Amino acid sequence: MANLRERTSPLTLDEAFHLVRRMTLQPTYALAASIVGKRPAEAVAALLDAPEAPFPSPEWAAKTPNVVDFNEAYKLWIEMQRWWIDRVLTSTSVRERLIMMWHNTFTSDYLTVYVAHWMVGQHQMLRSNAFDYAEMSRRIVGDAAMLRYLNGDQSIKGRPNENFAREWFELFALGIGNYTENDVLEAARAFTGWRISGLVGTYNRQLADLGEKTILGQTGPWEWKDVIDITLRQPACARFIARKLLRAYVEHEPSAETIEDVAKILRSSEYRIRPVLLTLLSSEYFFTPNLRGALIKSPLELVVGLASALNVTTVSRQYVSQVMTRLTQEPFYPPTVEGWKGHHAWITSSTFPQRQRFGESFIDGRQVGSSSKLTDDAGRNLIPDVIAFMKQFPEVNDADKIVAHVAQALLAIPITKEQHEALLEIMLAGAQKYEWDVNAPSAVQRARFLIQAIVRMPEFQLM
Repeated sequence: MANLRERTSPLTLDEAFHLVRRMTLQPTYALAASIVGKRPAEAVAALLDAPEAPFPSPEWAAKTPNVVDFNEAYKLWIEMQRWWIDRVLTSTSVRERLIMMWHNTFTSDYLTVYVAHWMVGQHQMLRSNAFDYAEMSRRIVGDAAMLRYLNGDQSIKGRPNENFAREWFELFALGIGNYTENDVLEAARAFTGWRISGLVGTYNRQLADLGEKTILGQTGPWEWKDVIDITLRQPACARFIARKLLRAYVEHEPSAETIEDVAKILRSSEYRIRPVLLTLLSSEYFFTPNLRGALIKSPLELVVGLASALNVTTVSRQYVSQVMTRLTQEPFYPPTVEGWKGHHAWITSSTFPQRQRFGESFIDGRQVGSSSKLTDDAGRNLIPDVIAFMKQFPEVNDADKIVAHVAQALLAIPITKEQHEALLEIMLAGAQKYEWDVNAPSAVQRARFLIQAIVRMPEFQLM
């Protein structure tokens, strides 16, 4: 696997930023600085193995859901969004970013599922099994939210529902061209027998079709577990998941050679994700200069990334949800079973100016495009402390160097000399370089001007 040859030179700050941007939702200066000088494999392992705070489900999620009261269902849905947003705003764990990839693979949406308890259960299942695709696949079959979303709870012997079988092959495991219509029909029979009981899915063999079936060339009295195991043995399955991982962490259009290299690791590790990330993210390939900025930030990465960089992680959870929704990524509500298309689809003639307005307003302590104040969940006003942000960098009173530091922290691509000069001019606002003083009363507004100019740059949308 020459394509994934290990990079052994110690990480520079530029490389450390590249790594934490791709591995976490909170690519802060402090996190990047903490791995500078480490070998890439050492840094990746440290991030993968970092302790994680517990993340218990809301108390109501353990109670029997009231599926009749719409107002109660909507209230719990809003609470669930806030529960999850609180986590992504306060955790630097690599698990958070990986979970989002799985949510965009095993999609469900709250309007179809309706019961927030089941959506919480699905999220916690993906969280627990995020680093084990095989186990996750086995558990998703009987997941209550998925059963409701794809009508699996209505599929019984003699009346199989094809929805889950079709999406399993097409969107969850193999991709179009690697299975036949007959495979879908036969697998649908094998997936019969599931019902939802309270908070969980339960399997009743009396309702299942236990007859002989031929699936992906294998014939036998297959049940749901057998379909998963047969699928996992297909070379196309490892390639399918390899491509997803490469798109999430490296580049949108990886080569067939690279996909196969990653697929080999998946097969040899029995679909465990840690060995893949450890090899992939410490490789020479990952640190290729032209792959920096090769991905476009999702609304989640845009909002949480800026909030964490400026240490404004107490911002109203409802506000974060509203901004993400406006930017076409409403939490737990993908547009179709295919999930969010991502990458270029994030940027349109409508969303790009809204992304810019979000950044500009956020830095001023305002809500998007209005004079309303940015607040926390208790309604207290929040204004990002841009001076504290600047003071974390060395040589903070050197005008040239502070511009370089701020640009390095916020942009995935190095700025040109011309861009540096333009940003410097914006920050100085007519003053001379030697007049820059981070402790001067004028520094607050000048710092805001600089950061706002950076978040308006098209390059700020990249990672």
